[in-house]
Amino acid sequence: MHTNHKSGFTLVEIMIVVVIIGLLAALAIPAFKKIKEHSEDTRLLNDLRVFSGSMETFILEQGRYPEDSSSGAIPTGLEEYLKAGLWNEGPSIGGDWDVELNSFGVTSAIGVHRFTVDDTRLLNFDTKYDDGNLDTGSYRKLAGDRFYFIVVE
Repeated sequence: MHTNHKSGFTLVEIMIVVVIIGLLAALAIPAFKKIKEHSEDTRLLNDLRVFSGSMETFILEQGRYPEDSSSGAIPTGLEEYLKAGLWNEGPSIGGDWDVELNSFGVTSAIGVHRFTVDDTRLLNFDTKYDDGNLDTGSYRKLAGDRFYFIVVE
């Protein structure tokens, strides 16, 4: 007696696999987003530390503060102290690097103009690395679209 068996998957088996893959993806996507945000925050923190250190060296050697620059432009004289490639890559939170001098109530600051993340993201950054308030501390939101590290109050 010979039985005729066809090998293959049933529609139910395929649907179960699809559902399992969907569930795994639903769990992985938020974790991936969190990891990506953490990576971008770490890069922003590092870039701001490097740039502010360059500005402090400039201030000590030149005896003056770097000029206020147009967003994205390195202030005259500061290019010798900055890694231009890092500056030209732009901030991890979108926008352009910028230097401020005697504006927004601070003497000297470096940061991001026209960032593309929301205030919740900035507040999370500030909570992790500063005082948890976007209006005070070393990292501040100076205006609606400006997030800066204060070099000199």
